[in-house]
Amino acid sequence: MVELGLKKKEIDALEFAFDVYDFQGNGTVDAFYTGDLMRACNLNPTLKTIHELGGTTEKGKKEITKAEAFPMYKACKDSKDVGGFHDFVEVLKLYDKNGDNTCQSNELFKLLTNFGEKLPKEEAKKLMAELCEPEDADGFMPFLPFLTRMCAAET
Repeated sequence: MVELGLKKKEIDALEFAFDVYDFQGNGTVDAFYTGDLMRACNLNPTLKTIHELGGTTEKGKKEITKAEAFPMYKACKDSKDVGGFHDFVEVLKLYDKNGDNTCQSNELFKLLTNFGEKLPKEEAKKLMAELCEPEDADGFMPFLPFLTRMCAAET
């Protein structure tokens, strides 16, 4: 795996994770667990990246070997696909208590300042002031306009 430019630590981590997901003990992992396998190695692939790597959405459709896992790991590690509009919508739907594409503005603020690449509080306040619709009397605001504006440069 040195030919892929992987460090010993990465190789060891992938081998360990592979062995954990080798539920049958036959030296293969169900391709359904490709994303979990990569995440166990501290990578954060999108569903699109997992699909491109050969991951499946159904169990039992395909098996991958350890030899196949290393190039998948390398491709996942090198991927610049870090998610986009639809991925962010899915995250914010977790906070959509009313099922109407709204979330509480304080929940969005917490997300921006505490998860992923954390924004400083002042920057998060400024971003929300520029991109968010006004909140209603109960503190809810539509999150789709915010995401549309935030991801405008994505396309």
